[in-house]
Amino acid sequence: MGEGKRLVLAPGASWSEAAGRAAAVLRAGGVAFLPAEGVYGLHALAADPAAVERLLAIKPREAERRFIGLIAKPDELGRWTEPSPVASALAVAHWPGALTLVLRASSSIPDSMRSADGTVALRCPGNPFLRAVVAGAGGIVISTSANQAGEPPSIRPEGALVSSVDLVVDQGELSGTPSTVALVEGDRVRVLREGAVRLGGRRA
Repeated sequence: MGEGKRLVLAPGASWSEAAGRAAAVLRAGGVAFLPAEGVYGLHALAADPAAVERLLAIKPREAERRFIGLIAKPDELGRWTEPSPVASALAVAHWPGALTLVLRASSSIPDSMRSADGTVALRCPGNPFLRAVVAGAGGIVISTSANQAGEPPSIRPEGALVSSVDLVVDQGELSGTPSTVALVEGDRVRVLREGAVRLGGRRA
């Protein structure tokens, strides 16, 4: 890997320049290998069909499965989803943070984010570096774990997929605990995947 393709985030050092470079890669249609919630992920702009196709070429997945989308601010939730007081309350309590909410999508959501049942999975990242990247990218950013199907999530920026992306950002070894994924349907919250955020008795 060329030196310009990997950026290292040293503990305690400023990462604003690295966030700007990563955002520029995404705006240009690239795919970036970035630290996310407890694991590393592959990232691309959701509204860029060519970037989405590239991401799918790097990590194929079933057509009916859609990606998690990252937004820069909690108050963007209402733009991309149908109104939900329960989801709004969860966002206030846990965003920015490691909670992914699955909700009914609004008409403005990019096609790459909408599942067959009309829902979308969104998160405002708890990792401040990743949140800055999303803000700089200027739109919803796709995030999918940086591992091949059947393999454990990557907690270090290494593996076969590293050579296929345009930029790798190295934040060292991560915790390995991913985001919690919760489906919100009316007043009901169902935890689809346990993770870093505990929702108590909300699993149904």
